[in-house]
Amino acid sequence: MAGIFEHIPTISIAMFVLGLLGVMVYERTKAKSRRPRPKTTDKPSS
Repeated sequence: MAGIFEHIPTISIAMFVLGLLGVMVYERTKAKSRRPRPKTTDKPSS
């Protein structure tokens, strides 16, 4: 049981890095969905 306490610094660093990566991915996907779509014309293409 005492062995787990030796790994707490490693686990906390890994959790911090995973949290940062999650925020970065979330912000990138949010920014991509916010881009304005190209305007389409009302005329049908033929």
